[in-house]
Amino acid sequence: MKALKKLCCTLLVSLLCLSFVTPVLAASTPGFQAFTKTNLGAYEKFTDIDQSKWYGSSKQGVIKTACELNILNGMSPTKFDPEGTLRLNEAVKIACVIHALYTGQADPLQPGTGKHWADPYLAYAEANGILQKDEFTNYDRPATRSEMAHIFAKSLPEDGLKKINTVLSIEDVDCDLMLPIQYAGDIFKLYRAGVLAGEPKTHAFRPTSTITRAEAATIVARLALPATRENFDIVWRCGAYYDQPEFSLTNAEGKTLSTGQYSYQELADFVDGLTLIESSEFQDEGKQQGAVTHVTNSYEGLTVHYFIDPENPRDVFIFQLSTKSPAYVDQRGIRVGCSEAKLVEKYPGTGDSALYYCPPEFGRFYYVTVYSFSLSSSNNTIRTEYHMSSKSGGTVQEIYLASNWL
Repeated sequence: MKALKKLCCTLLVSLLCLSFVTPVLAASTPGFQAFTKTNLGAYEKFTDIDQSKWYGSSKQGVIKTACELNILNGMSPTKFDPEGTLRLNEAVKIACVIHALYTGQADPLQPGTGKHWADPYLAYAEANGILQKDEFTNYDRPATRSEMAHIFAKSLPEDGLKKINTVLSIEDVDCDLMLPIQYAGDIFKLYRAGVLAGEPKTHAFRPTSTITRAEAATIVARLALPATRENFDIVWRCGAYYDQPEFSLTNAEGKTLSTGQYSYQELADFVDGLTLIESSEFQDEGKQQGAVTHVTNSYEGLTVHYFIDPENPRDVFIFQLSTKSPAYVDQRGIRVGCSEAKLVEKYPGTGDSALYYCPPEFGRFYYVTVYSFSLSSSNNTIRTEYHMSSKSGGTVQEIYLASNWL
């Protein structure tokens, strides 16, 4: 009996001891919650920042944000050098700090571990897959914009760079350019994540140019703070599509369609019953668009080319409409079968109001004569093309409507 009481007392004491033990939780990656503004007050000490410029605190305030996050610092306590060029070693340091914070690793800067201030960061970058060993020979030189994108794209894992934009093309990065662009895949990745946006209207990237420290601050903010990332779509070359009322095609039920951005249901209602000619996976230099499908449909002489991106809630993008049917007439009265003389008569004058003439021997139009009319707006270019050949007796045989067709 005494032995039983002793056993019960022992068990009770053990249970009481366990009740005071703090449970050990599984370690988790800090993620974006690790990016907090801890370096307060440093920004106000800089004497070379014009607060009225786009990067100043009275405008976008990107330098202040990057400094307060303690990711991008000044050249000295009083000098930031916003118009100075970002060097490769600075880009590596930024990527390492972002990576270390996001993944919960120790600060990559270990004093006394190298002869150059950047040596600890280079070692961290190589150890964590941000750089290959000896990937660059001179880290003190200015970084090109493509090199910067390559390095920054490795600063966060895939879940930190989720796709929010459909980007099928970047006009100065595309794979069909004469010279391949270095690190194009990383550039496309950051565009699709909204970290890079390029020029305001064209979204051009200027991959071989350098980047200023102020511009780098913008990218730092977008990497660390997803709410600041840019939403846009680039389906052809010069920008996203918007409806243009100046020209449209009509189906047999009287529904009209112009190039632009539509909900899937709107497109489905228009092309209902159309014969599917072609459906293929879209390929680009970025190698990340496996989910995007390029579709070609035809119905009574009307052809619709469009892209479907199921990962993008902004749905489908129509980039080209064409017809060989006399039933379709645009708002300028040009139709299939119209004579060349009548076509020219409809477009008098010069400059933007004149037709652009492309002879049969020119480039890809070796088999037809092409007249085209371009209509530009603040965010888009629409080109209407009229194709004719000797086989059609000098009359328009096909009408194309394309957005940003270069």
